[in-house]
Amino acid sequence: MDFLTSTSSSHIRLTLIIAVVSLPMLAGCSTFEFVNGPELNETVKYERWHHLGLNGLVSFSQPLNVVQQCDQNQWESITIEKTFFNGIAGVSVPWFELYSPWTTVYECRPAIDVLN
Repeated sequence: MDFLTSTSSSHIRLTLIIAVVSLPMLAGCSTFEFVNGPELNETVKYERWHHLGLNGLVSFSQPLNVVQQCDQNQWESITIEKTFFNGIAGVSVPWFELYSPWTTVYECRPAIDVLN
């Protein structure tokens, strides 16, 4: 009987250690923000996901081309973040991400600096 209790206790301890070590990877949210000039109220906001794999070494999405996406307008800000929902959608094993989506939010505005 003591053997079964000891084995069960070791299993619970190992599971707890794995859960504690994995928790920072699951809660690893991050944000990068780029701002182009003063903020205006006349912006249009777009959102899309960027898909990465193999610890970010392989990009499955096309790069964001804000000049093309904003047409004749300027980009005001670009925010790249890994949210809780991105973490849920991602596929990883401890210390290695097989698939990792990021949310990209970009805002376009009318041009404020026009070349003469």
